[in-house]
Formats: sequence, structure tokens, C-alpha cells
Amino acid sequence: MKKVLLLIFSIISFHAFAQDVNMQNGSVNACSGVFYDSGGPGGAYSSNETLVLTICPENAGQLVQLTFTEFSTQLGADVMTIYNGDSTASPAFGTFDGANNPGFVTATEDNGSGCLTIEFVSDGAGTTTGWAADITCFTPCQTITSQLDTATPAPNGDGYIRVCPNEEITLTGSGNFEFDGTGATYEWDLGDGNFVAGQTATFSYDTPGVYIVNLNIRDANTSSDPLGCPNTNLINQVIQVGTAPDFTGTQAADDTLCFGESTTIDGVVNPVPFVNDCTPPVSGTTFLPDGSGAVYTTCITVDCFDSGQTLTDPMQLVEICVNMEHSYSGDLDIRIISPNGQDADLFLQAGGGTYWGGANDDGSNTPGVGADYCFSMSATTLLSNANTIIAGSNPPNNSWEPGTYLPVESFNALVGSPLNGDWCIEVVDNLAIDNGYIFSWGLNFDPNIQPPELSFTPTIVSESWDPDPTITNTTGSTITVAPPTAGTFCYTYRVVDDFGCEYTEEVCITVDEEITADVTSVTNPICNGEDAEFVITGSPNATITYNINAGGNQTIVLDGTGTATVTVPTPAVDQTFTLVDATIGVCTVAINDIETVLVGQVFDTSFTVTPTCDGGTATVTGDPGGTFAFEDPQPTDGAVIDPVTGTVTGGTPGASYTIVYEFASACSPGNTQVLTVLPSQDASFTLTATCDGATATITGDPGGVFLFNPVPVDGAVIDPVTGTITNGTQGATYTVEYTVPGACPATTTQSVTVLPFEDSSFTLAPTCDGATATITGDVGGTFAIVPDLGDGAVIDANTGTITSGVSGTTYTVEYTTSGPCPETTSQNVTVFPSEDASFTMTPSCTGATATITGDLGGVFSFNPVPTDGAVIDPTTGEITNGGSGVTYTVEYTTTGNCPVTVSQNVTVFPEDDSSFTMAPTCDGAIATVTGLPGGTFVFNPVPTDGAVVDPATGLVTGGAFDATYTVEYTTNGACPTTSSQTFTVFSQPIVIAPTPLEVCDDGTPDGITSIDLTLKNF
Repeated sequence: MKKVLLLIFSIISFHAFAQDVNMQNGSVNACSGVFYDSGGPGGAYSSNETLVLTICPENAGQLVQLTFTEFSTQLGADVMTIYNGDSTASPAFGTFDGANNPGFVTATEDNGSGCLTIEFVSDGAGTTTGWAADITCFTPCQTITSQLDTATPAPNGDGYIRVCPNEEITLTGSGNFEFDGTGATYEWDLGDGNFVAGQTATFSYDTPGVYIVNLNIRDANTSSDPLGCPNTNLINQVIQVGTAPDFTGTQAADDTLCFGESTTIDGVVNPVPFVNDCTPPVSGTTFLPDGSGAVYTTCITVDCFDSGQTLTDPMQLVEICVNMEHSYSGDLDIRIISPNGQDADLFLQAGGGTYWGGANDDGSNTPGVGADYCFSMSATTLLSNANTIIAGSNPPNNSWEPGTYLPVESFNALVGSPLNGDWCIEVVDNLAIDNGYIFSWGLNFDPNIQPPELSFTPTIVSESWDPDPTITNTTGSTITVAPPTAGTFCYTYRVVDDFGCEYTEEVCITVDEEITADVTSVTNPICNGEDAEFVITGSPNATITYNINAGGNQTIVLDGTGTATVTVPTPAVDQTFTLVDATIGVCTVAINDIETVLVGQVFDTSFTVTPTCDGGTATVTGDPGGTFAFEDPQPTDGAVIDPVTGTVTGGTPGASYTIVYEFASACSPGNTQVLTVLPSQDASFTLTATCDGATATITGDPGGVFLFNPVPVDGAVIDPVTGTITNGTQGATYTVEYTVPGACPATTTQSVTVLPFEDSSFTLAPTCDGATATITGDVGGTFAIVPDLGDGAVIDANTGTITSGVSGTTYTVEYTTSGPCPETTSQNVTVFPSEDASFTMTPSCTGATATITGDLGGVFSFNPVPTDGAVIDPTTGEITNGGSGVTYTVEYTTTGNCPVTVSQNVTVFPEDDSSFTMAPTCDGAIATVTGLPGGTFVFNPVPTDGAVVDPATGLVTGGAFDATYTVEYTTNGACPTTSSQTFTVFSQPIVIAPTPLEVCDDGTPDGITSIDLTLKNF
């Protein structure tokens, strides 16, 4: 038999996945994976465990959730406690053991950490399979509050925005987010069924009324709501759109006037209130079929009160009215149910077979006729005590008399109910007899509890008639108008209310055409014995009233062309023909046109004329009493003749006029004479201003005399022959007269203003290479540098701008005007000095410091701007948070009149490299520095088992088998850093004295066949 010695070693290793978490002491951040007992998947926890594990979310604001898919512990012995927080001091959800599966557990929103802490304690008596729970995280909705930031127009003192119809409104809002508003969406609800996306909305309303506007916000968190979490508040911005006023009564006393008449127009305006109809809607028909214990409900929605407004007094619910029919009153219980579930009984089974309304009791579903029954706390009788009437059909029967009744239960039971929401009538049919219908029902609230902002009445703040030249008087809001011509005239009454809205009402009146009449020709038959004809012309179809020698009024109607002829028999003596008035329709105008007919008289019309300088005089040599006049054509130069004396005045020198002297008799023709006015002298001249006076030019007759009028007192002198003025004051005005003698001497006056001094004032503003000039006097002059310093400076002769000037140099500039009386002014200007932007940079371990060697007060900046988080102080130039070894370019710009920019590069000191490795040994480890040598090694934490680390080499000795140590290495360079390494000392060697295995010659083993060993850290 051969014996073979076999040693078999098995090396076993385990690998855990990061997303799975086993029960242990400590804490983890996880939002995925599976939470197992300490045995992990497929294993089991151990006896005598006392473990506390805190599972926290991966991101702030999240809540950890556990969904236990498996759970089994030893009942009453191995217990799990789950806490809502990051420690066992947090509130506990409960304890779980045996098959008491925790199920779904989530951290709550009031848990600021979002963590769950799990404590597990097992005894020493045994274990079971443990548990498995899926780990997830949930981001709860944050608190979002919407707010109105700006509004145009702005709200008034009551917080309402008041606008006119179609007036543009712009609202801008934002949200206050508990955590983060990134990705949030905004939408304005305009309260009229329209919405506008974005933080700013511009809109208008074309219909007067009240609109409640809100800003709806949703964030990017879709964990709770696929649309994102919404804001939880309402800004309820009230917008009142003004109503147009009522102009009823704005009218004229008479809207049709005769020509020349006047009338009054009253302006009347009354604001129109907007009254919000807060009466809830009326429900539709509800069938009440035959049933036993069946419940029927019909609801209406109330939504016109303030959110949160409640019923505070039972009398605020004025009444509840139902229009219904039912053929058996003893069937029914009826109650009102408020939006939050509070209820009050209106009617409880009573009356037996008494009908409601005009019921149809033929057993079919054919509706009867409804009657109105109202329930109110102001009533005095219950419906069960009401009178009955005969109503209904199949057959007619006693029916409750329609009216208003007390509810069975006081409306006190409804106090505290929200006003907005669904109000419901609930009907319980207690017996299997009869059916009926509720055709409609509704409720009415006290109108005084309506929100005041939902109704308004504008106030008229100004009212007036628009100006019009035909308005002759204004008394309050009443105007008197007198249009001067025929036609249609309209007047505008304009009002403005406290919304700032302007409204107008137009009132128009019609003025009839002017009625005219005149005697246009008279045939005087005084010499040939024929009848006289008077031709009347005027408004077509006018009725003319006239009389002859006051012999009584007669009438005649003008034809369609406005003409009529009146024939008067040959008079024996002089007579008058008088037009009295003319009438068309209701309009009459007084004429009072008197024509005189002279009969058969002959006069001597001889006379003579004598010319004067502006006309002439007449001397009658025949019969006095006639009339002088110019013979046609009449003069147009302003000449006037006295009809009694024949004196002509206002004539033109040298002009001729034909004068006629006549009597009003067809038998005496007029006599004529030609009058030629004496010619006048021409005293015309012109004056031309000079710098000390003026010169005169005679354009008329020479030989006249010049003089001042008035005579100046400033020393000015005038030559009486030439008119030349000397020694005058610049800018002074003198009046000169020139008189020419003769039969009709003439004098002409002219004024002249001596040319003024010219203004050569200007200012200079220094620049970095010269100066700029501003002319404050007369423009158009010339600039020059005096003297020219020869340093290259150049001046623009027209603008005075100096360029290429020397820094700090002072230049003298002269400006000379270019007018007839030139002036020169000089100014000094000093060019701005150059600025010094020099500086130095000193690097540090986290950035650099700057030292200004030039002008202080400038600004530091990066160029280019780094993206690694480095920050520069704009005042001191200090760089912080810089990257190790990174080079930055810094600019320094002065802030004086002539700023200069200088740049410098600076490289941040690199951090020391403190990297190293630890190679474990049987009693410690050997350190190898892979970074900067010369640093110091230490334990952290310091072990208490006698292990020692060499501070210079990092060699660890005296360590225990399987012990784990952490060593830190700190460099000693310019920018020291520290690194740490953790290692585990090798395990104690296992000494095995193997027993030889005997193997038979036939291959059959004898005794032990193998040994399995697990070796660690070998």
C-alpha cells in the first residue's frame, strides 16, 4: 500500500456591490439598491447583534423611502425599530419583528434630514432569514409662494387695479421657493378664461367688470405631480374695469333753430355701477324615483366669495328654495349639505299622502307640476304645519301650499361652512311608494357679505363741454349756443371718472338757412305817368310781408328762384314802400327795408369843387339838400365823400374822382364834376446801420431835413442834410424823421439799431491730448493758439478743438468773431496729465497679492476671466481660490480722466505632492514617498496597541496581526499638503501539522482525504 500526503488549500473571497446596503453600524447615502440584513442577499443576520444604520438621501431636500419586499425575524426576540430622522433620538415609526412587515416606510416632510434610522437588536437564541427592502428617494413638493412684483397701472390704496376697457395692463410676478426655483414655469390666470405664460403678462379687458388675477407657478419637481409642484397660495389681484356712464338727459332744449336763434344744452351724466351677481346658479332637474332608503343628491357650485370666507351667521343664508313635485310627503327627508359636509335638515317625513306641488299620482314617471317651497330662518312655520291646497292630478289631492317655511334644523348647524364650493340637496326616499321630481333648486345669501371689491361704482371727477366758438354762455353743465350760420352744429360733453377713463356724448342741432329779402330795383313812373314796379329778391318760396305808405300789411310769395314783383299804381305824391318781414315754415325774420318814391319834382344840381392835399371841397351853386356821392366805379384807395357837404378826404395825391350831386327824383338827373387831388411830396428814405451809427439814402424827393425824434441823450449826432448818424451806442435804436417842404409837405420816419458788439466768449475743457471748446457767444468765428509753442499741438480754427497737445502743458487760445464788429477773447487750458497704471503681483499658495506702484484708486480684473473659481478683489487685486500652479493674467485700469490699463501674469505656487504608499508587513508596514520627500509621518488616529511610526521614513513597527492603521504624510514645502493611507497588518500564520494520507495501492484512500483552509493576508 502506498501512502500519499496531500495538502489542499482553498482561498475564498467575497465582493459586495455598492448599490446594496447591509445592516451595519454607521450611515450611508443611497437612493437606489436593496437594504438587506447583515447577512446580505441569501444570508441571515447573526445572534447578539446591536446595530444602528442611518440611510440618508443623496441630495438635499430628498426623503428616503424603504419598501420591504421580505421580512422575517425571530418573533419577540429579534426586533427592528425605524426612526423618522438621522438618529435614534428621532420619532419612531414603530417596532417590527416576526412576520410584522414594515411595508412601505418614508421619511416625512417635517424631517429636515430626509434620513431613516434603523435599529436592529437580536438575542442569542437563534435567527431567521432577515429582510430585503428596496431603497428609493422622493423629492417632496417645496413650498412655493407666488407674488406680484410690479403692476402698470399700480394698485390703488385698496389694492385694486382700476383700468378702462381695452386699457393695457402689465403685471410682473415671481415666486418664493423653499429650496430651488430652477426650471419653474409661470402662467397668469386672467380670471376671464384666458391665460398668459411667463413671469410678465401684458393684456387688457374689453368688457367692464371685476376680474381676479392669479399667478400659477410649477417647479421642475415631478416626483409628486407630473406637471411639477404648484404654488399653494393665491395673490387674488383684483382688477376693476370701469363701466361707461349714462348720459341720459344730455340734450338740447330745441334741436332745430331758425337762423340767428340760440338754445341751451344740458349736460347730464350718471355713473353706472357694476354689481356682481353672486346669486348661485340654479340646478337642473333631478328625478326622485320610487325607492326605499334610496338617497338622491343634486348639487350647485358657489364660487363668488373670497377664498376662505365662511358662513358666520345663520341669517347670512337668506333662503333655500326648491321647485318640486312628489305624490307622497311622508316618504321624504330633505337636508342641505355644505361644501365641507356640514348639514341641516330642511324637512323630515310628515304629512303622509300630502302632495308636494301638482304631483301626478298615476304610477308612471310622467312629471307633474312643480311648486316653490323655500326654507328660511326668517319664516315662522314648519312646512309640516303648513296649510294645504288642492293640486295635482290622477287624482287631485291635498298639497302643501307653496311658500317660505322654517327648516326643521336651524341653519346654525351650517355656521363655519365655506361659502365657496358644492352645496347639495340630499333627498332620502324612505318608503317604496310614489315618485317625484326636483325641477330646480337654489340658495340666496345676504348680498352684504359679498366681497366689496367685486362691485363698484365709478365716481365722475370732471365734466365739461369741449370749447366751441358758438358757445355764448356756460352755467354749470348747461351751455347756451348761438350758431352764426346755417347747418349742423355738434357739441361734445366730456367726462372723466376716478378710473381715469374718458367718455363723451355728442349733441347736435340744426340751424335753418338764413331768410333774406330785399327790394333790388324800383321803377319810378314819376315822369311818364307809368305804374311803379318794385322787384323783391330773397330766399326762394319765402312769404314776404310789405305795406305801401303804412296802408296795411300785404303778402306775396317769392317763386323758386327767390323773385317777386309788386306793381304800385302811379302815386299822386311821394310815397314809401316798406318790406316788413320774410317767413319760411316756422321761421320769420324782420326786414324793415324802406324805399321812397319821389314824384314829379325837378332840382338844380349844379356845383363846383376845389382840390386839397388829400381830397377837395364842394360848393353847391344850385338847389341845396341834394346828396353827394362818388360816381361808379367807386374808389378803392380809401377816399371818402361826405354825402351832405361833398367834402372828400383820404384821397390819393394826384388821383382824380368823379363826384355826382343828385336828388331822389326820376325827373332830376344828377350833375358831375371831376376832382383831382393835389400831389404830395415824397419823403421816403432808408437807413443802414453801422458800428457807431447809420447812413441814410434818400429814395424820394431831395432837399429835405433829417432829425432825431426823439433826440437821444447818449451823444449820438445826425447830419441834417445827409442823415448820417455818428457817435451812436452799439445796440441802441434811433428814430429819424425826414421832412420835404412844398405845397403838400411830407415827413417819413425810420428806425435803425446800431450794430451791437459781438460776443466772443467761449470755454475750454481739457482732454488727455488737448482740449475742446464750447462757444458761448457768437458762432462762426476763428480759433488760434497764441503764441504757438511749437510742440506739435494743433487747433481746429472752426471748432477750437486742440489735438496732439503735450500732457500737463498750458495753452492760450484766442477766439475772434467774424461779424461786422469783430471781438476777440482768450482762455487758458491745461492738458490732463498722463496716468500711471503700473503694479506688481506676488504669488501665494491660493492666488496672489498685488502692489500698486502707480496711481491708486484703479480697478483690478482678470483677462481672460478664469472658469476654475478663482476670485480677484477689484480694489486690492488680491487673488483667492486660485488653482495650484495656474497662471492668471491680471489687468489694472486707472480711474482718472485719462485711464490707462496695464496687465501682469502671475502663477500660483503649486501645492506640494504628499502622495505615498504603504506596503503591509507582519508587524506593520513600509512607506514609500511618491511625491515630495522630506515630510513627516504620523498616525491618525494614534493607536493604543503599541504600534510605532517613524516620522521621517513612515516605517510602522510593533503592529498587531490583522490590525488596521491610518497614516498621514505632510510635506514641508512652500504649500504643504497632507495625504493619508490605511493598511492592515498581515494575519498571524497558521501552522498546520498535516497527517499523512495513506492511499492504498488500489487507489482507495485510507483516513483523511483533504483539508480546506482559508488564508487571509498571507
